[in-house]
Amino acid sequence: MRILIAHSFYRQPAGEDRYVAQQTALLAQAHAVRVEARENAELDSGPLTAARMIYNVGERRAIDRAISEFRPDVVHLHNPYPSLGPAVHLAAEKAGVPLVQTVHNFRLRCPNGLMYTEGAPCQRCVDGRYDNAIRHECFPSRKQAAAYASALWVHRFGLRLEDKVASYIAPSRFVQRRLIEWGFPSDRVALVRNFTTPPDQVAPIGDQGLYLGRLSGEKGVDVLLRALVQLGDPPFEIAGDGPEASRLRALADTLRLRRVRFVGLLPITEVPRAIERARYVVFPSTWDENAPLAALEAMGRARPIVASTAGGLPELANDGRGRLCPPGDADALAEAIAGYADESLARADGARARRFVLDACSPEVHLRRLLKVYEDTAAVDVAGRSFVATPSARGYAAGVPNPPAEEGGAPPREVQGGWDDPHRSTDDGLGGA
Repeated sequence: MRILIAHSFYRQPAGEDRYVAQQTALLAQAHAVRVEARENAELDSGPLTAARMIYNVGERRAIDRAISEFRPDVVHLHNPYPSLGPAVHLAAEKAGVPLVQTVHNFRLRCPNGLMYTEGAPCQRCVDGRYDNAIRHECFPSRKQAAAYASALWVHRFGLRLEDKVASYIAPSRFVQRRLIEWGFPSDRVALVRNFTTPPDQVAPIGDQGLYLGRLSGEKGVDVLLRALVQLGDPPFEIAGDGPEASRLRALADTLRLRRVRFVGLLPITEVPRAIERARYVVFPSTWDENAPLAALEAMGRARPIVASTAGGLPELANDGRGRLCPPGDADALAEAIAGYADESLARADGARARRFVLDACSPEVHLRRLLKVYEDTAAVDVAGRSFVATPSARGYAAGVPNPPAEEGGAPPREVQGGWDDPHRSTDDGLGGA
């Protein structure tokens, strides 16, 4: 197949960026691939970037030209914001090439992409009332909030970009069900789990805990620190950076956590070593995580995860692959972590976690399922089927049970094997002032 991949790379390197690079390399082993990459770091702060996100003639022409030159069988869009804006949707429609989009975050219904603001899950904008993003603290600045709110309204209700996507890919069953609950036809939403490449051999489990991820409010690291106090200050590494880094370091000092080490943002080559030093890896998120790559990487190295019940995390930790607790509950998190004082339990859960990754999240499975989506999408588009979405105003917040997979419609396609990481809502060229 001939596949054109489009992605706006984040100002701060994100797991989503790494996934796009890995997916591109995987596809290129046996297919013709062209990548239309844009760097958000190159954008200036100000009204020109906001306008570009809503519509940019230059980007539209560039994508028109890329499609004309490459003649793809399918276009696969990852992150359009803010660099690409609606250019990929409109160009693919004009050329008659089917468009597939991976849903890495909740920006189809939420300006900041997280459905989380002011310390809690949020659904205020689901029905299109995007002015809520301006009236609440969803962004570092009102300017940034106004830009995203305006762009999403124009793209959803003016340009109707959702009608131009033939198939959506959800990296978790949670996101798949949420899209269906919003009104997207189930036969247009495919489950393709994220992927990683586990090592042939795994190192013996370590004797400490690990958090691996962004240091921001929705990640629940403050809850983790309070849980570690209850556990008597066990050895623990916190790897990552973000807007809450200074506050979290100060909190650890206040709580007198002497054995907690903040090691900063690790180079990609150091991540496997950090996982190997760990006995378990913690994901205490208070927002609805999609399918973090870090969790799959840990599981592929036979480390069980301790996770909150928010979003897609239970799908990874269920069936003896980890331990779960309610989001924001330090007592319950401490109890879940305490279980892995038993080394044999950690080893057994880690083995099940690795088995899950090998069976459902390997590169081979991902490639097979991804190509199936491409082929099905191209075949349907050739048949001339309509792709009109009928989105509703309903949605689900962290900790709320998933809705039924089918409500009067066809069962969703189950395609296993692909990965993603949540969007950095402040990562654009619009500035924070």
